[in-house]
Amino acid sequence: MFAYFSSSVGALFLHLATSNFLYTNGRVLGCSSITYGSVVNPNPFNLPVTLGIGAGALLVKQFLPQYVPNYGTVAAIAPFGAITPLIGGLLTGVGTKLGSGCTSGHMLCGLARGSVRSLVASATFCTVAAITSYLLHTAPDCGPVPCHTLVHPSQDEVTLLSSMTAIAIVTTVVLRQVLKPGSKVSQAISSFYSGLLFAAGLLISGLANPANTLGFLAMVPPKFNPSLFMVMIFGVLPNAVEILYRGYNLPQGAAVSEFSLPSSTKITPSLVLGSAIFGIGWGLSGICPGPGVVSAFLNGSQGLKWLGAFLGGYLVATNIS
Repeated sequence: MFAYFSSSVGALFLHLATSNFLYTNGRVLGCSSITYGSVVNPNPFNLPVTLGIGAGALLVKQFLPQYVPNYGTVAAIAPFGAITPLIGGLLTGVGTKLGSGCTSGHMLCGLARGSVRSLVASATFCTVAAITSYLLHTAPDCGPVPCHTLVHPSQDEVTLLSSMTAIAIVTTVVLRQVLKPGSKVSQAISSFYSGLLFAAGLLISGLANPANTLGFLAMVPPKFNPSLFMVMIFGVLPNAVEILYRGYNLPQGAAVSEFSLPSSTKITPSLVLGSAIFGIGWGLSGICPGPGVVSAFLNGSQGLKWLGAFLGGYLVATNIS
Protein backbone atom coordinates (compact mmCIF):
# COMPACT_ATOMS: atom_id res chain seq x y z
CA MET A 1 0.00 0.00 0.00
CA PHE A 2 1.20 3.50 -0.86
CA ALA A 3 1.54 5.42 2.41
CA TYR A 4 2.77 8.52 0.63
CA PHE A 5 3.08 10.80 3.67
CA SER A 6 5.14 8.50 5.88
CA SER A 7 7.22 7.47 2.87
CA SER A 8 8.04 11.11 2.20
CA VAL A 9 8.89 11.90 5.81
CA GLY A 10 11.06 8.80 6.08
CA ALA A 11 12.90 9.86 2.95
CA LEU A 12 13.60 13.25 4.54
CA PHE A 13 15.14 11.42 7.49
CA LEU A 14 17.36 9.52 5.06
CA HIS A 15 18.40 12.86 3.58
CA LEU A 16 19.21 14.26 7.02
CA ALA A 17 21.22 11.16 7.92
CA THR A 18 23.32 11.11 4.77
CA SER A 19 23.75 14.89 4.72
CA ASN A 20 24.87 14.95 8.34
CA PHE A 21 27.39 12.18 7.72
CA LEU A 22 28.74 13.94 4.63
CA TYR A 23 29.09 17.40 6.14
CA THR A 24 30.31 16.43 9.61
CA ASN A 25 32.40 13.34 8.89
CA GLY A 26 33.20 14.09 5.25
CA ARG A 27 32.10 10.68 4.04
CA VAL A 28 29.43 8.88 2.05
CA LEU A 29 27.06 6.83 4.19
CA GLY A 30 27.49 3.58 2.29
CA CYS A 31 25.90 0.85 4.37
CA SER A 32 27.65 -2.12 2.75
CA SER A 33 31.21 -1.01 3.54
CA ILE A 34 30.17 0.51 6.87
CA THR A 35 28.50 -2.71 8.02
CA TYR A 36 31.43 -4.89 7.02
CA GLY A 37 33.96 -2.43 8.42
CA SER A 38 32.14 -2.41 11.75
CA VAL A 39 33.12 -6.05 12.17
CA VAL A 40 36.60 -6.31 10.64
CA ASN A 41 37.98 -2.81 11.20
CA PRO A 42 35.83 -0.80 13.62
CA ASN A 43 36.48 2.93 13.78
CA PRO A 44 34.54 6.13 14.56
CA PHE A 45 33.13 6.22 11.03
CA ASN A 46 31.56 2.75 10.87
CA LEU A 47 30.80 0.98 14.15
CA PRO A 48 28.86 3.91 15.68
CA VAL A 49 26.76 4.12 12.50
CA THR A 50 25.85 0.44 12.77
CA LEU A 51 25.09 0.80 16.47
CA GLY A 52 22.99 3.86 15.70
CA ILE A 53 21.00 1.91 13.12
CA GLY A 54 20.42 -0.84 15.67
CA ALA A 55 19.41 1.63 18.37
CA GLY A 56 17.09 3.41 15.96
CA ALA A 57 15.45 0.14 14.98
CA LEU A 58 14.83 -0.78 18.61
CA LEU A 59 13.49 2.70 19.43
CA VAL A 60 11.03 2.53 16.54
CA LYS A 61 9.95 -0.93 17.67
CA GLN A 62 9.35 0.37 21.19
CA PHE A 63 7.66 3.68 20.45
CA LEU A 64 6.46 3.49 16.82
CA PRO A 65 5.62 -0.19 16.29
CA GLN A 66 3.27 0.66 13.42
CA TYR A 67 6.35 1.19 11.24
CA VAL A 68 7.96 -2.18 11.99
CA PRO A 69 7.68 -4.43 8.90
CA ASN A 70 5.71 -7.64 8.84
CA TYR A 71 8.57 -9.79 7.59
CA GLY A 72 6.33 -12.84 7.38
CA THR A 73 4.57 -11.48 4.28
CA VAL A 74 7.66 -11.99 2.12
CA ALA A 75 8.93 -15.05 4.00
CA ALA A 76 5.69 -16.89 3.21
CA ILE A 77 6.39 -16.76 -0.55
CA ALA A 78 10.20 -16.92 -0.43
CA PRO A 79 11.25 -19.01 -3.47
CA PHE A 80 13.88 -21.01 -1.57
CA GLY A 81 12.11 -21.21 1.76
CA ALA A 82 14.09 -20.67 4.94
CA ILE A 83 17.43 -20.45 3.13
CA THR A 84 16.31 -17.49 0.99
CA PRO A 85 17.83 -14.95 3.43
CA LEU A 86 21.13 -16.84 3.29
CA ILE A 87 21.22 -16.77 -0.50
CA GLY A 88 20.09 -13.15 -0.68
CA GLY A 89 22.59 -12.02 1.95
CA LEU A 90 25.47 -13.90 0.35
CA LEU A 91 24.80 -12.47 -3.11
CA THR A 92 24.36 -8.98 -1.68
CA GLY A 93 27.68 -9.22 0.17
CA VAL A 94 29.59 -10.40 -2.88
CA GLY A 95 27.85 -7.95 -5.18
CA THR A 96 28.22 -4.82 -3.09
CA LYS A 97 31.91 -5.45 -2.55
CA LEU A 98 32.64 -6.07 -6.23
CA GLY A 99 30.29 -3.26 -7.25
CA SER A 100 31.68 -0.81 -4.69
CA GLY A 101 28.38 0.00 -3.05
CA CYS A 102 24.67 -0.55 -2.59
CA THR A 103 21.46 1.48 -2.65
CA SER A 104 22.67 3.94 -0.01
CA GLY A 105 26.16 4.59 -1.35
CA HIS A 106 25.32 4.50 -5.05
CA MET A 107 21.71 5.63 -5.22
CA LEU A 108 20.96 7.81 -2.20
CA CYS A 109 24.41 9.43 -2.09
CA GLY A 110 26.12 8.67 -5.41
CA LEU A 111 23.33 9.91 -7.68
CA ALA A 112 23.10 13.08 -5.61
CA ARG A 113 26.83 13.63 -6.15
CA GLY A 114 26.42 13.27 -9.90
CA SER A 115 28.54 10.13 -10.06
CA VAL A 116 28.33 8.35 -13.42
CA ARG A 117 29.64 5.18 -11.75
CA SER A 118 26.75 5.31 -9.32
CA LEU A 119 24.29 5.92 -12.15
CA VAL A 120 25.55 2.82 -13.98
CA ALA A 121 25.56 0.76 -10.79
CA SER A 122 22.05 1.89 -9.78
CA ALA A 123 20.63 1.24 -13.23
CA THR A 124 22.23 -2.20 -13.24
CA PHE A 125 21.14 -3.45 -9.83
CA CYS A 126 17.63 -2.00 -10.15
CA THR A 127 17.11 -3.63 -13.54
CA VAL A 128 18.52 -7.00 -12.47
CA ALA A 129 16.57 -6.89 -9.21
CA ALA A 130 13.31 -6.22 -11.06
CA ILE A 131 13.98 -9.10 -13.47
CA THR A 132 14.89 -11.43 -10.58
CA SER A 133 11.77 -10.53 -8.65
CA TYR A 134 9.62 -11.07 -11.73
CA LEU A 135 11.12 -14.45 -12.60
CA LEU A 136 10.99 -15.78 -9.03
CA HIS A 137 7.66 -14.17 -8.10
CA THR A 138 9.06 -12.64 -4.91
CA ALA A 139 6.71 -9.63 -4.71
CA PRO A 140 3.67 -10.25 -2.48
CA ASP A 141 0.20 -9.04 -3.38
CA CYS A 142 -1.85 -6.71 -1.21
CA GLY A 143 -5.03 -8.73 -0.99
CA PRO A 144 -8.19 -7.49 -2.73
CA VAL A 145 -6.75 -4.07 -3.66
CA PRO A 146 -3.75 -3.02 -5.77
CA CYS A 147 -0.53 -2.28 -3.89
CA HIS A 148 -0.49 1.27 -5.26
CA THR A 149 -3.70 2.09 -3.37
CA LEU A 150 -3.24 5.36 -1.47
CA VAL A 151 -3.15 5.24 2.32
CA HIS A 152 -3.94 8.66 3.73
CA PRO A 153 -2.36 9.69 7.04
CA SER A 154 -4.41 10.44 10.10
CA GLN A 155 -4.14 13.86 11.73
CA ASP A 156 -2.28 12.23 14.61
CA GLU A 157 0.29 10.74 12.22
CA VAL A 158 0.79 14.09 10.48
CA THR A 159 1.34 15.79 13.82
CA LEU A 160 3.69 13.07 15.08
CA LEU A 161 5.89 12.84 12.00
CA SER A 162 5.96 16.61 11.48
CA SER A 163 7.10 17.07 15.06
CA MET A 164 9.74 14.37 14.69
CA THR A 165 11.05 16.00 11.52
CA ALA A 166 11.29 19.40 13.20
CA ILE A 167 13.14 17.90 16.17
CA ALA A 168 15.53 16.05 13.85
CA ILE A 169 16.32 19.22 11.88
CA VAL A 170 16.94 21.28 15.03
CA THR A 171 19.08 18.52 16.55
CA THR A 172 21.14 18.28 13.37
CA VAL A 173 21.79 22.03 13.40
CA VAL A 174 22.67 22.07 17.10
CA LEU A 175 24.95 19.04 16.76
CA ARG A 176 27.06 20.85 14.20
CA GLN A 177 27.69 23.62 16.70
CA VAL A 178 29.23 21.37 19.34
CA LEU A 179 31.40 18.96 17.34
CA LYS A 180 35.15 19.40 17.49
CA PRO A 181 37.34 18.88 14.40
CA GLY A 182 39.67 15.92 14.77
CA SER A 183 37.92 14.61 17.87
CA LYS A 184 37.21 10.88 17.65
CA VAL A 185 34.43 11.34 20.19
CA SER A 186 32.79 13.96 17.97
CA GLN A 187 33.19 11.71 14.93
CA ALA A 188 31.61 8.80 16.79
CA ILE A 189 28.73 10.94 18.07
CA SER A 190 27.97 12.23 14.59
CA SER A 191 28.19 8.71 13.16
CA PHE A 192 25.84 7.30 15.79
CA TYR A 193 23.36 10.11 15.23
CA SER A 194 23.48 9.55 11.46
CA GLY A 195 22.78 5.85 12.01
CA LEU A 196 19.89 6.69 14.32
CA LEU A 197 18.31 8.96 11.71
CA PHE A 198 19.00 6.42 8.98
CA ALA A 199 17.16 3.63 10.80
CA ALA A 200 14.19 5.90 11.46
CA GLY A 201 14.16 6.89 7.81
CA LEU A 202 14.32 3.30 6.59
CA LEU A 203 11.44 2.20 8.80
CA ILE A 204 9.17 5.22 8.43
CA SER A 205 9.65 5.38 4.64
CA GLY A 206 8.96 1.66 4.28
CA LEU A 207 12.32 0.97 2.65
CA ALA A 208 13.13 -1.44 5.49
CA ASN A 209 10.05 -3.47 4.58
CA PRO A 210 10.99 -6.08 1.94
CA ALA A 211 7.37 -6.24 0.81
CA ASN A 212 7.50 -2.55 -0.17
CA THR A 213 10.86 -2.93 -1.88
CA LEU A 214 9.78 -5.97 -3.87
CA GLY A 215 6.52 -4.22 -4.66
CA PHE A 216 8.47 -1.32 -6.12
CA LEU A 217 10.59 -3.72 -8.15
CA ALA A 218 7.42 -5.36 -9.49
CA MET A 219 7.02 -2.22 -11.65
CA VAL A 220 3.46 -3.01 -12.82
CA PRO A 221 0.09 -3.27 -11.03
CA PRO A 222 -1.42 -4.84 -9.07
CA LYS A 223 1.76 -5.60 -7.08
CA PHE A 224 3.54 -2.33 -7.86
CA ASN A 225 4.14 -0.16 -4.79
CA PRO A 226 5.46 3.34 -5.63
CA SER A 227 6.58 4.16 -2.07
CA LEU A 228 10.27 4.11 -2.98
CA PHE A 229 9.74 6.93 -5.49
CA MET A 230 9.44 9.15 -2.43
CA VAL A 231 13.01 8.25 -1.50
CA MET A 232 14.14 9.65 -4.84
CA ILE A 233 12.08 12.83 -4.46
CA PHE A 234 12.64 13.56 -0.77
CA GLY A 235 15.96 11.79 -0.22
CA VAL A 236 18.12 11.90 -3.33
CA LEU A 237 16.87 15.25 -4.65
CA PRO A 238 17.47 17.22 -1.41
CA ASN A 239 20.94 15.66 -1.20
CA ALA A 240 21.67 16.81 -4.75
CA VAL A 241 20.37 20.32 -4.11
CA GLU A 242 22.42 20.65 -0.93
CA ILE A 243 25.60 19.48 -2.65
CA LEU A 244 25.03 21.90 -5.52
CA TYR A 245 24.42 24.74 -3.06
CA ARG A 246 27.13 24.02 -0.50
CA GLY A 247 29.64 22.23 -2.66
CA TYR A 248 32.37 20.27 -0.93
CA ASN A 249 33.11 22.81 1.77
CA LEU A 250 33.07 21.49 5.30
CA PRO A 251 31.11 23.70 7.71
CA GLN A 252 32.69 25.11 10.83
CA GLY A 253 31.13 22.40 12.99
CA ALA A 254 32.56 19.45 11.05
CA ALA A 255 34.26 16.67 13.02
CA VAL A 256 36.92 16.21 10.33
CA SER A 257 39.22 18.61 8.51
CA GLU A 258 38.75 17.22 5.00
CA PHE A 259 36.48 15.06 2.88
CA SER A 260 37.23 11.41 2.18
CA LEU A 261 35.10 10.55 -0.85
CA PRO A 262 35.21 7.96 -3.64
CA SER A 263 37.39 9.30 -6.43
CA SER A 264 37.24 6.63 -9.14
CA THR A 265 35.36 7.53 -12.33
CA LYS A 266 36.00 4.32 -14.27
CA ILE A 267 33.15 2.06 -15.37
CA THR A 268 34.80 -1.30 -14.77
CA PRO A 269 33.58 -4.87 -15.40
CA SER A 270 33.71 -5.40 -11.64
CA LEU A 271 31.34 -2.48 -11.07
CA VAL A 272 28.77 -3.84 -13.51
CA LEU A 273 29.15 -7.50 -12.53
CA GLY A 274 29.03 -6.72 -8.82
CA SER A 275 25.97 -4.52 -9.22
CA ALA A 276 24.25 -7.29 -11.17
CA ILE A 277 25.04 -9.87 -8.47
CA PHE A 278 23.73 -7.48 -5.83
CA GLY A 279 20.61 -6.98 -7.94
CA ILE A 280 19.93 -10.72 -7.88
CA GLY A 281 20.26 -10.80 -4.09
CA TRP A 282 18.11 -7.70 -3.67
CA GLY A 283 15.40 -8.96 -6.01
CA LEU A 284 15.41 -12.29 -4.23
CA SER A 285 15.04 -11.08 -0.64
CA GLY A 286 14.00 -7.43 -0.92
CA ILE A 287 16.77 -6.53 1.50
CA CYS A 288 19.87 -4.39 0.95
CA PRO A 289 22.57 -3.68 3.58
CA GLY A 290 20.87 -0.89 5.56
CA PRO A 291 17.55 -2.71 5.91
CA GLY A 292 19.60 -5.86 6.52
CA VAL A 293 21.09 -4.37 9.67
CA VAL A 294 17.61 -3.24 10.75
CA SER A 295 16.31 -6.76 10.08
CA ALA A 296 19.04 -8.25 12.27
CA PHE A 297 17.58 -6.32 15.20
CA LEU A 298 13.89 -6.81 14.37
CA ASN A 299 13.51 -10.09 12.48
CA GLY A 300 15.09 -12.62 14.81
CA SER A 301 17.03 -15.54 13.37
CA GLN A 302 15.99 -14.76 9.79
CA GLY A 303 17.48 -11.29 10.05
CA LEU A 304 20.67 -12.64 11.58
CA LYS A 305 20.90 -15.25 8.81
CA TRP A 306 20.83 -12.53 6.18
CA LEU A 307 23.42 -10.40 7.98
CA GLY A 308 25.77 -13.33 8.59
CA ALA A 309 25.56 -14.40 4.96
CA PHE A 310 26.14 -10.81 3.82
CA LEU A 311 29.30 -10.52 5.91
CA GLY A 312 30.51 -13.87 4.60
CA GLY A 313 29.87 -12.88 1.00
CA TYR A 314 31.61 -9.54 1.45
CA LEU A 315 34.61 -11.32 2.97
CA VAL A 316 34.81 -13.77 0.06
CA ALA A 317 34.64 -10.94 -2.48
CA THR A 318 37.27 -8.98 -0.54
CA ASN A 319 39.69 -11.90 -0.80
CA ILE A 320 38.88 -12.37 -4.50
CA SER A 321 39.34 -8.73 -5.42
